[in-house]
Amino acid sequence: MITVAQVEKRFGRVVALDGVSLSIDKGERVAFVGTNGSGKTTLLRAILGLLRVDGKITVCGSDVGREPEIALRSVAYIPQIAPPIEAPVGEVVRASAALRGVEPSAIEARARRLGLDLGACARTRFRDLSGGMKQKLLGALALAAETPILVCDEPTANLDGDARAAFFEQLAERPASSVVILCSHRLEEVRQIVGRVVELADGRIVRDASLSELLRELRSFRVEVALTEAGAALEPTLLALGFSRSGLARFALQVAQAEKIELVTRLLRDHGDGLADLSVVPMDDLSSVPGNVSPLRPKLEVVA
Repeated sequence: MITVAQVEKRFGRVVALDGVSLSIDKGERVAFVGTNGSGKTTLLRAILGLLRVDGKITVCGSDVGREPEIALRSVAYIPQIAPPIEAPVGEVVRASAALRGVEPSAIEARARRLGLDLGACARTRFRDLSGGMKQKLLGALALAAETPILVCDEPTANLDGDARAAFFEQLAERPASSVVILCSHRLEEVRQIVGRVVELADGRIVRDASLSELLRELRSFRVEVALTEAGAALEPTLLALGFSRSGLARFALQVAQAEKIELVTRLLRDHGDGLADLSVVPMDDLSSVPGNVSPLRPKLEVVA
């Protein structure tokens, strides 16, 4: 449904996008992630035809640069920064409903689920709404459009917990064939809705993987060891490796997935005789342990 081919964008000497290529197929839920300045918002804006870029972007087979009025019929957008619209809320709702061919009542229903009463603020200028109210209205407008593609740039940044939950409930109700592109700094949001993660850095795609693959790489573990009497001399070695004391003759260290196997292999190979116990516990399993302390398991058992 969306193809991006060798897209580049410069702002003066700053390279915002550097030869970015990807495709997003029907039914995919994709997260764009990266630090500030990585290029993710620039890429979103390029897909939406809000920026002129070098390269080619198509949406549903139409070239965004040459025929945006056709390409973008299938797209709804929730921006990170609300536009400074002077018109009253009621007019904004009526105009959006007419452009999208939906009833104003459909927008009102979406807004109500997000905790916004459009009747109570119909005469208020959009720009005079609070940040949270603006975000709820923009979300309601995009959701009510029921387009095949929904693009969201930090869509819940100004929402309270109830509104955030209601927003994701409505996302979950979208047809399985629809595309959702989500740009967010909240990992819990990514985990709820997407199946694919595209990570950008310095204007380039540095990772394009399934969410499950990414979470496996990012998952952290607590490695805990207990020393025998004879192994007490290992204490300086463990401290040098980054371990900290967790009890009498016990030491613990938090490591990432990629480090786990190498560390455990090294401990067993070089210092196994001095270990009375070794355990590896996923950090997300620790929430069920009283006091958030990893239990020591039978000798040299590795759980993960």
